[in-house]
Amino acid sequence: MIHSMTGFGRAEADQQGSSLQVEIRSVNQRHLDIYLRLPETLNSLEAKIREQVKQTLARGKVDIGIRLGTTTDSESAPAINQSKLEGVLTLLHTIAERAGDTVAKANALDILQWDGVLEKQRVGIEQIEPVLMGCLTEALALLTESRQREGASLATTLQERVSDIRAQIERINSAYPAAREGYHTRLRQKLEDTVINIDEQRLAQELVIFAQKSDLEEELDRLNVHLNEMLRILAEGGPCGRKLDFLMQELNREANTIASKSIHTDITQAAVEMKVLIEQMREQIQNIE
Repeated sequence: MIHSMTGFGRAEADQQGSSLQVEIRSVNQRHLDIYLRLPETLNSLEAKIREQVKQTLARGKVDIGIRLGTTTDSESAPAINQSKLEGVLTLLHTIAERAGDTVAKANALDILQWDGVLEKQRVGIEQIEPVLMGCLTEALALLTESRQREGASLATTLQERVSDIRAQIERINSAYPAAREGYHTRLRQKLEDTVINIDEQRLAQELVIFAQKSDLEEELDRLNVHLNEMLRILAEGGPCGRKLDFLMQELNREANTIASKSIHTDITQAAVEMKVLIEQMREQIQNIE
């Protein structure tokens, strides 16, 4: 199956009061370039994230955004920082020993309001990692699906262009015999108008040289070979953008040669039309993985 390099995927999950969101966008790029944005607390997972993306995608500029937040429920379930609490209690005990009854005793609420004693519960990286990697897998799957859909559309468009080019090849095949015969007639008439005697042997030699220079059979055969190979690659699927791009160069080369050897307006027009179709295909192929 043909994959485009343009796509989008998004996945979300909650884990013990923490919310995760993974969003992936991709566009065409010559190689695989991964741009990753993630919270500092998840930096230790960067290598694993990149490796999973590389196992899934072959080409494209891939922009990955990962957000880590808290759910509403987590706000109602704070935790006590035991080390902070012990420090505050020790300090209060020291004050009470020195000041005695001259200072008011602190109550539980006063202690909880002390900076750092009460804190939100945080999920450790070991709990977040499997959830995050699961979200990444889901987002990559959705991204792949969108790239497949666009890739299928691109493949259909390219197959249609192949048919259009073959129609121009048929146009050239139809026009060439009459164009060659017309050239022969014009050459003989010109010679009859300018000289008294025609050297039939010399005329035959000139016509042979002309036939060799203007013959398009080799170029048309190569065009058909390249078009067949293109259809084979599209049917085979997988990462094939570079192969197709190379074939565009070869197709364009043959079209240029046909245009340069043209001996009839129909052949010239057909060659120009082929060049337009090849350029249209080349632009589409730039977005194939």
